[in-house]
Amino acid sequence: MERRGQALLALFLVSLMPTTSILFAYSWSDSELAGQVFFVFAKLWIIAIPIYWLYRVEANNFSIRKLLGLDSLNSASRNEAIISGLGMFAIIAGTYAVLGDSVDITLMKEEIGATGLLNPTTFFLGAIYWITLNSLIEEFVFRQFVGDRLLELTGSNFASVAGSAIVFTLHHTVALSYYFALWQNALATIAILGAGAIWSILWLRHRSLAACWISHAIADVAVFGVAYLLLF
Repeated sequence: MERRGQALLALFLVSLMPTTSILFAYSWSDSELAGQVFFVFAKLWIIAIPIYWLYRVEANNFSIRKLLGLDSLNSASRNEAIISGLGMFAIIAGTYAVLGDSVDITLMKEEIGATGLLNPTTFFLGAIYWITLNSLIEEFVFRQFVGDRLLELTGSNFASVAGSAIVFTLHHTVALSYYFALWQNALATIAILGAGAIWSILWLRHRSLAACWISHAIADVAVFGVAYLLLF
Protein backbone atom coordinates (compact mmCIF):
# COMPACT_ATOMS: atom_id res chain seq x y z
CA MET A 1 0.00 0.00 0.00
CA GLU A 2 1.40 3.39 -0.94
CA ARG A 3 2.25 5.88 1.80
CA ARG A 4 -0.77 8.13 1.15
CA GLY A 5 -3.14 5.17 1.35
CA GLN A 6 -1.49 4.01 4.56
CA ALA A 7 -1.87 7.47 6.09
CA LEU A 8 -5.56 7.68 5.14
CA LEU A 9 -6.30 4.23 6.54
CA ALA A 10 -4.45 4.89 9.79
CA LEU A 11 -6.14 8.27 10.16
CA PHE A 12 -9.55 6.68 9.61
CA LEU A 13 -8.95 3.88 12.10
CA VAL A 14 -7.73 6.21 14.83
CA SER A 15 -10.14 9.09 14.32
CA LEU A 16 -13.37 7.12 14.60
CA MET A 17 -12.51 4.89 17.55
CA PRO A 18 -12.93 7.39 20.44
CA THR A 19 -16.44 8.35 19.32
CA THR A 20 -17.30 4.70 18.68
CA SER A 21 -16.23 3.93 22.25
CA ILE A 22 -18.51 6.62 23.67
CA LEU A 23 -21.50 5.51 21.60
CA PHE A 24 -20.92 1.87 22.54
CA ALA A 25 -20.81 2.62 26.26
CA TYR A 26 -23.72 5.06 26.39
CA SER A 27 -26.08 3.92 23.63
CA TRP A 28 -25.25 0.57 22.07
CA SER A 29 -24.55 -1.59 25.11
CA ASP A 30 -26.64 -2.18 28.22
CA SER A 31 -23.71 -3.72 30.05
CA GLU A 32 -21.53 -1.43 32.16
CA LEU A 33 -18.78 -4.03 32.15
CA ALA A 34 -18.86 -4.33 28.36
CA GLY A 35 -18.67 -0.56 28.07
CA GLN A 36 -15.63 -0.42 30.34
CA VAL A 37 -13.92 -3.27 28.49
CA PHE A 38 -14.52 -1.58 25.15
CA PHE A 39 -13.23 1.72 26.58
CA VAL A 40 -9.93 0.03 27.46
CA PHE A 41 -9.80 -1.68 24.06
CA ALA A 42 -10.43 1.64 22.28
CA LYS A 43 -7.72 3.37 24.30
CA LEU A 44 -5.20 0.67 23.45
CA TRP A 45 -6.31 0.79 19.80
CA ILE A 46 -5.65 4.52 19.40
CA ILE A 47 -2.26 4.16 21.10
CA ALA A 48 -1.15 1.05 19.21
CA ILE A 49 -1.74 2.38 15.69
CA PRO A 50 0.39 5.55 16.13
CA ILE A 51 3.14 3.52 17.80
CA TYR A 52 3.05 1.00 14.95
CA TRP A 53 3.25 3.91 12.51
CA LEU A 54 6.31 5.37 14.23
CA TYR A 55 8.12 2.03 14.35
CA ARG A 56 7.17 0.32 11.10
CA VAL A 57 6.22 3.10 8.68
CA GLU A 58 8.57 5.87 9.78
CA ALA A 59 11.14 3.47 11.28
CA ASN A 60 11.80 5.71 14.27
CA ASN A 61 13.80 4.39 17.20
CA PHE A 62 11.95 4.56 20.51
CA SER A 63 13.09 7.21 22.92
CA ILE A 64 10.97 8.80 25.63
CA ARG A 65 12.99 11.97 25.32
CA LYS A 66 12.50 12.07 21.57
CA LEU A 67 8.81 11.14 21.78
CA LEU A 68 8.08 13.90 24.29
CA GLY A 69 10.20 16.42 22.43
CA LEU A 70 12.08 17.35 25.59
CA ASP A 71 14.91 18.89 23.59
CA SER A 72 12.36 21.37 22.20
CA LEU A 73 10.97 22.20 25.64
CA ASN A 74 12.85 25.45 25.97
CA SER A 75 11.82 28.60 27.82
CA ALA A 76 9.66 29.81 24.93
CA SER A 77 7.68 26.58 24.50
CA ARG A 78 7.40 26.09 28.25
CA ASN A 79 6.11 29.62 28.80
CA GLU A 80 3.56 29.29 25.99
CA ALA A 81 2.41 25.98 27.47
CA ILE A 82 1.95 27.41 30.95
CA ILE A 83 0.29 30.63 29.79
CA SER A 84 -2.12 28.84 27.47
CA GLY A 85 -2.94 26.28 30.16
CA LEU A 86 -3.58 28.95 32.76
CA GLY A 87 -5.72 30.88 30.29
CA MET A 88 -7.89 27.81 29.74
CA PHE A 89 -7.99 27.24 33.50
CA ALA A 90 -9.31 30.77 34.01
CA ILE A 91 -11.94 30.40 31.28
CA ILE A 92 -13.19 27.10 32.72
CA ALA A 93 -13.31 28.48 36.26
CA GLY A 94 -15.02 31.67 35.10
CA THR A 95 -17.62 29.74 33.12
CA TYR A 96 -18.40 27.63 36.16
CA ALA A 97 -18.75 30.74 38.32
CA VAL A 98 -21.25 32.26 35.88
CA LEU A 99 -23.14 29.21 34.59
CA GLY A 100 -22.54 26.51 37.20
CA ASP A 101 -26.02 26.84 38.69
CA SER A 102 -27.62 26.00 35.32
CA VAL A 103 -26.18 22.46 35.25
CA ASP A 104 -28.66 19.63 35.91
CA ILE A 105 -26.77 17.87 38.69
CA THR A 106 -29.38 15.12 39.01
CA LEU A 107 -28.98 14.11 35.38
CA MET A 108 -25.21 14.22 35.66
CA LYS A 109 -25.19 12.00 38.74
CA GLU A 110 -27.55 9.52 37.09
CA GLU A 111 -25.24 9.17 34.10
CA ILE A 112 -22.04 9.04 36.16
CA GLY A 113 -23.36 6.81 38.93
CA ALA A 114 -22.72 3.49 37.17
CA THR A 115 -19.06 4.37 36.61
CA GLY A 116 -18.30 4.59 40.33
CA LEU A 117 -17.03 8.15 40.01
CA LEU A 118 -19.50 9.38 42.62
CA ASN A 119 -17.19 7.79 45.18
CA PRO A 120 -14.69 10.52 46.14
CA THR A 121 -11.74 8.13 46.19
CA THR A 122 -12.56 6.69 42.77
CA PHE A 123 -13.14 10.19 41.43
CA PHE A 124 -9.77 11.35 42.77
CA LEU A 125 -7.94 8.38 41.24
CA GLY A 126 -9.76 8.90 37.95
CA ALA A 127 -8.87 12.59 37.96
CA ILE A 128 -5.19 11.76 38.47
CA TYR A 129 -5.32 9.38 35.49
CA TRP A 130 -7.08 11.87 33.19
CA ILE A 131 -4.94 14.83 34.20
CA THR A 132 -1.61 13.04 33.92
CA LEU A 133 -1.70 9.98 31.66
CA ASN A 134 -4.80 10.52 29.51
CA SER A 135 -3.81 14.08 28.64
CA LEU A 136 -0.47 12.76 27.36
CA ILE A 137 -2.19 10.00 25.36
CA GLU A 138 -4.53 12.53 23.75
CA GLU A 139 -1.66 14.83 22.81
CA PHE A 140 0.28 11.94 21.30
CA VAL A 141 -2.72 10.68 19.35
CA PHE A 142 -4.49 13.86 18.26
CA ARG A 143 -1.65 16.35 17.94
CA GLN A 144 1.34 14.27 16.94
CA PHE A 145 -0.30 11.45 14.99
CA VAL A 146 -3.56 12.87 13.61
CA GLY A 147 -2.13 16.36 13.12
CA ASP A 148 0.98 15.12 11.37
CA ARG A 149 -0.95 12.73 9.13
CA LEU A 150 -3.20 15.60 8.04
CA LEU A 151 -0.15 17.77 7.44
CA GLU A 152 1.42 14.98 5.40
CA LEU A 153 -1.74 14.48 3.34
CA THR A 154 -2.58 18.14 2.74
CA GLY A 155 0.66 20.06 3.19
CA SER A 156 -1.38 22.67 5.06
CA ASN A 157 -0.79 23.81 8.64
CA PHE A 158 -4.37 25.10 8.74
CA ALA A 159 -5.78 21.72 7.72
CA SER A 160 -3.60 20.03 10.33
CA VAL A 161 -4.73 22.37 13.11
CA ALA A 162 -8.41 22.45 12.14
CA GLY A 163 -8.67 18.75 11.31
CA SER A 164 -6.95 17.47 14.43
CA ALA A 165 -8.98 19.87 16.62
CA ILE A 166 -12.23 18.62 15.06
CA VAL A 167 -11.29 14.96 15.49
CA PHE A 168 -10.26 15.67 19.10
CA THR A 169 -13.50 17.52 19.82
CA LEU A 170 -15.96 15.06 18.29
CA HIS A 171 -15.91 12.36 20.95
CA HIS A 172 -15.96 14.96 23.73
CA THR A 173 -19.07 16.55 22.22
CA VAL A 174 -20.80 13.18 21.95
CA ALA A 175 -19.90 12.30 25.56
CA LEU A 176 -21.04 15.65 26.95
CA SER A 177 -24.38 15.36 25.13
CA TYR A 178 -25.38 12.77 27.74
CA TYR A 179 -24.72 15.19 30.61
CA PHE A 180 -25.59 18.71 29.44
CA ALA A 181 -28.30 20.64 27.68
CA LEU A 182 -27.79 21.41 24.00
CA TRP A 183 -26.69 25.02 24.56
CA GLN A 184 -24.27 23.99 27.29
CA ASN A 185 -22.77 21.32 25.08
CA ALA A 186 -22.46 23.84 22.25
CA LEU A 187 -20.44 26.18 24.50
CA ALA A 188 -18.29 23.28 25.66
CA THR A 189 -17.72 22.17 22.08
CA ILE A 190 -16.50 25.63 21.08
CA ALA A 191 -14.15 25.69 24.07
CA ILE A 192 -12.78 22.20 23.38
CA LEU A 193 -12.33 22.99 19.70
CA GLY A 194 -10.40 26.13 20.63
CA ALA A 195 -8.23 24.24 23.10
CA GLY A 196 -7.49 21.55 20.53
CA ALA A 197 -6.49 24.20 18.00
CA ILE A 198 -4.17 25.91 20.50
CA TRP A 199 -2.46 22.62 21.35
CA SER A 200 -2.10 21.82 17.67
CA ILE A 201 -0.48 25.20 17.07
CA LEU A 202 1.86 24.58 20.02
CA TRP A 203 2.83 21.25 18.46
CA LEU A 204 3.51 22.72 15.04
CA ARG A 205 5.45 25.65 16.50
CA HIS A 206 7.71 23.69 18.83
CA ARG A 207 7.40 19.97 17.97
CA SER A 208 7.31 19.33 21.70
CA LEU A 209 4.68 16.94 22.97
CA ALA A 210 5.71 17.89 26.50
CA ALA A 211 4.66 21.50 25.91
CA CYS A 212 1.21 20.41 24.71
CA TRP A 213 0.97 18.00 27.64
CA ILE A 214 1.73 20.70 30.21
CA SER A 215 -0.94 23.01 28.80
CA HIS A 216 -3.49 20.19 28.55
CA ALA A 217 -2.84 18.97 32.08
CA ILE A 218 -3.32 22.46 33.55
CA ALA A 219 -6.65 22.79 31.75
CA ASP A 220 -7.72 19.36 32.97
CA VAL A 221 -7.03 20.36 36.58
CA ALA A 222 -9.72 23.02 36.13
CA VAL A 223 -12.09 20.54 34.43
CA PHE A 224 -11.90 18.04 37.26
CA GLY A 225 -11.92 20.77 39.88
CA VAL A 226 -15.24 21.99 38.48
CA ALA A 227 -16.53 18.41 38.21
CA TYR A 228 -15.72 17.86 41.89
CA LEU A 229 -17.56 21.02 42.91
CA LEU A 230 -20.59 19.96 40.86
CA LEU A 231 -20.72 16.37 42.11
CA PHE A 232 -19.71 16.74 45.73
